[in-house]
Amino acid sequence: MKLTVMTFNLRYDNPEDGVNAWPRRADKAAEAILGNRPALVGTQEGLHGMLEELDERLAAYDRIGEGREGGQAGEYNAVWYDRERLEALEHGQFWLSETPSEPGSMGWDAACTRICTWARFRSRQEPRRELLMFNTHLDHLGQTARENGIGLILRAIRQERERFASGGERERPLPVVLTGDFNAEPDNPAVLLPSKEEGEEGGLALVNAFDALEGAPGATYHGFRGGEEGEPIDYIFASRDVRPTGTKIVRDPIRGGYPSDHYPVLATIEL
Repeated sequence: MKLTVMTFNLRYDNPEDGVNAWPRRADKAAEAILGNRPALVGTQEGLHGMLEELDERLAAYDRIGEGREGGQAGEYNAVWYDRERLEALEHGQFWLSETPSEPGSMGWDAACTRICTWARFRSRQEPRRELLMFNTHLDHLGQTARENGIGLILRAIRQERERFASGGERERPLPVVLTGDFNAEPDNPAVLLPSKEEGEEGGLALVNAFDALEGAPGATYHGFRGGEEGEPIDYIFASRDVRPTGTKIVRDPIRGGYPSDHYPVLATIEL
């Protein structure tokens, strides 16, 4: 069965954005999701009020995740899932720091608190098919925080995959998808690490969804200016057993404006 996954940095609600402030973008952000009907949406920078507004507009979806300062405080890495296609079996969150279970903890040289939200999903149409999803937002300044943060995420993925594989019913680990704003271009070690072979510097041999494109992907951050010149910083990775078969960067404006300062990125996987 095929599923479409989206990563989408929503741009936090900042009144200084003027004509691009969130109240003018909420409908467009919802349309960017509904117009593509992904089964899973990993978001970044959403504040609690923003997410509640999107909940009202995304009637077919349920949401998981909490704020990076704990509870409803701070930015979320919220994940929406299509409840008719997927059932959330369990989910959690950890902090990208030396104390990952401590809410609000900051790690290494990070400028901000950073988190990863994860979940295990089951297909409602084919209940034997399950999928792990991890969604993150790496630091925008600290390179050590980016590298150590993604390393922590990859260790968590490995641990969860092995936990379910050892349950007795599975012969191999669960498929996994990793989404997020990495705040780094493709040649950055934090972006390269997930695709390194297992055992090589902590890699997991994940496939970068941009590998399914012909030619360079171009920019995913545009600062409300549009265009595609530059490099991506938003990514979708998947395990080889659900290798992405199609990838799209959604660059179309909606009613003369953009839903965010980042473009949504879509990837189709076969579960």
